[in-house]
Amino acid sequence: MRLTLKLALVFILANIALAGIYGYLAVRREVVLFQERAAAEAEEMGPVIEKLLADAWRTEGDRGIRESFHRIIGSQQQPLRIRWVWFDTKAEAEFCPAAAADRLTAIVIQEHIAVEADEPDGISYLHIYWPVALTAQRQGGLEFAHPMTELVANEQEIIRRTALLIGGMLLISGLLAVLLGVRLVGRPLEQLIAKARRIGDGDLEGPVHLRSHDELAELAENLNTMCANLAESQTRLRQETAARITALEQLRHADRLKTIGRLASGIAHELGTPLNVVAGRAGLIGSGKLAKEQVAESAAAIKLEADKMTTIIRQLLDFARVSTPHKLPVDLRTIVRQTIDMIDSIAEKQKVQLIFVPDANEAVAEIDAGQIQQVLTNLTINAIQAMPDGGELRFLIRRRSGRSPDGGSDGPSAFFGIEVHDQGVGIPEENMQQLFEPFFTTKAVGAGTGLGLSIAYGIVQEHGGWIDVNSRVGEGSCFTVFLPEKNALLPSACRSVQ
Repeated sequence: MRLTLKLALVFILANIALAGIYGYLAVRREVVLFQERAAAEAEEMGPVIEKLLADAWRTEGDRGIRESFHRIIGSQQQPLRIRWVWFDTKAEAEFCPAAAADRLTAIVIQEHIAVEADEPDGISYLHIYWPVALTAQRQGGLEFAHPMTELVANEQEIIRRTALLIGGMLLISGLLAVLLGVRLVGRPLEQLIAKARRIGDGDLEGPVHLRSHDELAELAENLNTMCANLAESQTRLRQETAARITALEQLRHADRLKTIGRLASGIAHELGTPLNVVAGRAGLIGSGKLAKEQVAESAAAIKLEADKMTTIIRQLLDFARVSTPHKLPVDLRTIVRQTIDMIDSIAEKQKVQLIFVPDANEAVAEIDAGQIQQVLTNLTINAIQAMPDGGELRFLIRRRSGRSPDGGSDGPSAFFGIEVHDQGVGIPEENMQQLFEPFFTTKAVGAGTGLGLSIAYGIVQEHGGWIDVNSRVGEGSCFTVFLPEKNALLPSACRSVQ
């Protein structure tokens, strides 16, 4: 509605301007016509009167001019008034020009230029002066005075008609502009605005149909087309996102299965010893040569080893199971211990000692335990493989403060850093930038797919954290997994990881 009123106001002001210009030009035209008529009368009568006065001057002098002029004055028709005037400054009041002396220049007199002046009767006159050559001592001439009452009346009539025209145009233009503006502009715009608001709220349904065939209707059709394209894009995006999530979960599960393959030999060793104990004890019980107390002791030993095997198998099943990501508050110390228990056999075969001295304080983060264990398992196995000559692999959990390097958080937050220190061969500087890229690997063909670190980084990133790497060739590497502490936001003054 506001736009309609603005358009109506512009239309009305344009009409007022046009009407005003028309009135001004009409008044100017009346003035010009009045001056042209006055000049025409002077041109018609001036030469005749000039000749009569010149003859009277030659025969009778000044008295002859006066008598001749009085005869002419007596025969002239109103409203034109003709006077004899002297142009010099010594003229008597009776024969003094009505126009001011400073306006009666030689050009005005010789060119018969019209001059306006007010006379004692209170009426404005248009004066035209006609010089008459009588003597070199004095300059005189005729003064043709045309009353401007008719011109003023005509001007007032033009102004009145212009005012009426403007009033009529205001009324008609205002009504037409408002009525047509509301129908042709206001209502369609309201529909388009409502549609735009629905789009802003995420509602892409309900197309707008305008009955007109103008630009607003074209805009409405374009909006409908845009909404249809957006809806189609959203559907396609949801499908692609779902497919991507499915593929990502499959890759992560495949990475777990690959890790389980690496664990197989160590697990076989872990299960082999308890099975030998079970078999030996069961054989002794079956021989019937044991005393009652020895039978009970052997049965207790069998149960203990069976519980160990059950624990190992449960850990493998939990690690290999495909599960929906579900974040819960978990103590990171428990995740590290479980990872060490599962990989200890592999580390032992590679002469690698796994060391973890947990802090007395809890390290609680809201995570998916299975996914974070997958990350730590991947980093631990990579670290073991990087130490062909054995050594120590240390785990530390430290509380840090900082902000994610990708700028995802609004301000510095509290993080837990799970550090994995190895004494391996280290990582060359040229490989550091590509370390987390998919399919990048420095291992021999068939020894790695190059997806492990990429998947690990994606998992940590989804938890609101990141993985940092420090390494020197020949001295080892340290991978730090940063995970946000549960419900802990630091003051904005803190800017860097400490």
